[in-house]
Amino acid sequence: MWRWNDDSDIAGGDRVGEIRLGQQVLTLALRLDVDGEGDIGFDIAVPCPFDPECSSPAWTPAYSVTCLHRALTGDLDYRDDIVCTVHGGYDDIGQEADDHAASMDDDADGRADLEEQYAAAVRE
Repeated sequence: MWRWNDDSDIAGGDRVGEIRLGQQVLTLALRLDVDGEGDIGFDIAVPCPFDPECSSPAWTPAYSVTCLHRALTGDLDYRDDIVCTVHGGYDDIGQEADDHAASMDDDADGRADLEEQYAAAVRE
């Protein structure tokens, strides 16, 4: 069953629809300008590939009806054109820098002052 979800704001203002197949639901966003030249297309909501605990939608283009089946089976979950609304896409340089910075503490394994460590080792 297909229906428009007019109350949804998960697609940045674009119209959102749902396809229900029993217990399974595909969420699609109608994109009115997918390439900057006015072409229309659909994106499918998929899980965020960057953080398994992220509950924000990630979107990947639906090029054909086959993509709908692939979304249901999970085949689209790790495509390189996925863009998470929180984490961005694979080519988002800021994403990589943010992830790297978040995983580092101020003095990871005592490496903050290497010159002092070297001097202490030489004195011993």
